[in-house]
Amino acid sequence: MVRARGGAVNDSTTIATLLVDDSPFARRALRRVLSSEPGIEVVGEAGDGAQALELVRKVAPDVVVLDLDMPVLDGLGVLEALSREIDPPAVVVVSSAARPDAELAIRALEYGAFDLVDKTTVSAMELHALGGEVASKIRAAAAFRRRALGRAASPESSGILLPELVVIGASTGGPQALFQILGELPSDFPAPVAVVQHIPTSFLQPLIERIAEKTPLSVREGVAGEALRPGEVVFAGGKKNLEVVRKGDSLILVQRDAPPDTPHVPSIDALFASAARACEARVWGVLLTGMGRDGAEGLLEIRRRGGWTIVQDETTSAVYGMPKAAVALGAAAEILPLPAIGKHLARTAADLARKAVHPDRTKGATT
Repeated sequence: MVRARGGAVNDSTTIATLLVDDSPFARRALRRVLSSEPGIEVVGEAGDGAQALELVRKVAPDVVVLDLDMPVLDGLGVLEALSREIDPPAVVVVSSAARPDAELAIRALEYGAFDLVDKTTVSAMELHALGGEVASKIRAAAAFRRRALGRAASPESSGILLPELVVIGASTGGPQALFQILGELPSDFPAPVAVVQHIPTSFLQPLIERIAEKTPLSVREGVAGEALRPGEVVFAGGKKNLEVVRKGDSLILVQRDAPPDTPHVPSIDALFASAARACEARVWGVLLTGMGRDGAEGLLEIRRRGGWTIVQDETTSAVYGMPKAAVALGAAAEILPLPAIGKHLARTAADLARKAVHPDRTKGATT
């Protein structure tokens, strides 16, 4: 079965569900009952809130079944964290109706939980009935979430492929945008990231060092001849264009002299166009705030070859020059506000990576 996102519930839709409870018995019991429910797949389990958030980012569930009283980070803490996500999963809280748990459960609704299930007294005989109620509310929560996310196409329906490379271009206002976007990519992000930021050369290394403090990824200036690897961010530096070429299965950095009339060196267009040639449809391009039009033509080349392209919107751009030029050319597959871009990259990559490992059925994950 294939899990569809952003569409109506149908027979080919699997609801990816994450179980979060500090009781191993409760998790096993729920998994056992839900395993017999058609259209519901348990894709992970977590024993506390911190583990739950890690798994949400890793397996991108549609629904989280959440206990409230847990160590490390409780259920309300999980809900508060999820409220900051761009496309959070729906949450069904399983809690006791006895005070003070009932009061916490009501607060959970205020924090964004979809619905509640009472587990005040659950004997072995009552377990099946409780599981049935949880399953019913999982389906309702998933349907509600899909209606809410109907504006967003699923990776499958939009043809987005797991990337070999992500390229980002920015100018005025770019450092602040990069702090946020790169800070939201996880350590297991599946592709290397190459960046051109228009900035005086003397400021590049301090920028790299500052960004390195905000992301779990390795950050450095790109060096000609080196192979790109997942888990790293490379910045174009110096007075030459940074480009990417393919050698066998590897993506190699090269530096080339720019034509005399090139307005910005390193050039965003040069990086983007080389990435499109090297990776075809398996490159993602992101064009951020900045003056002029550098990057617009290169982003269009990425889109022409089937890659996924994102442009920062006007409202959150410090200067809506480069993004506006890209939109005018038809180079933008998506136009997003800055706070959405990093989360959207991370969640889409996690979703595609999970499907790449188990294209027909994703096995449950535990932390």
